[in-house]
Amino acid sequence: PSLAEFARDALSTEMGVTVPVDQGFTFGKVEDSDDAPDPEIDVADFEDLVFFMANLAPPPRGSTNPDDEAQGEKLFAETGCVGCHTPTLPTEKGTDAALYSDLLLHSVSPAGTKGIVVGDAGPTDFRTPPLWGLATTAPYMHDGRSPTIEDAVLRHDGEANTSREAFSSLSKDQRAALLSFLQSL
Repeated sequence: PSLAEFARDALSTEMGVTVPVDQGFTFGKVEDSDDAPDPEIDVADFEDLVFFMANLAPPPRGSTNPDDEAQGEKLFAETGCVGCHTPTLPTEKGTDAALYSDLLLHSVSPAGTKGIVVGDAGPTDFRTPPLWGLATTAPYMHDGRSPTIEDAVLRHDGEANTSREAFSSLSKDQRAALLSFLQSL
């Protein structure tokens, strides 16, 4: 999805805000049954929001051990984490955003998880969160039950089984390097 589509979807799904009808967009609810007149955000405010998001700078990277971080970045790719945590996504301006997310839904929870079903998202589906600024956002995962980044990695399931198992099979030093890389984002 584009940033505008992502914003439309997030406003509707995460915040319950209806969005203006706009040709070519398939994301976002344009009406609902509450007492507020629809759309609940007008075109100008929506465009200002998208402009603001498009121009946000990523948090500065916090490098403490460049050698470990470089090895960790390589392991991040080798273990398959980049399958969902895509290092960069193109923007509408033709530049790359280093989100470490594909912004898509993935089934990453164990079968039987009592999640929320919304639209096409099932109870085990969660949107891949951007990893930039990860070191400052504990606790982790959708429910905040992972106190550390390592615990969050080990809680991945479903589509992320292979990556979790690859991470688990790394040596202690390799795991430390990968975690050092994630802390640096």
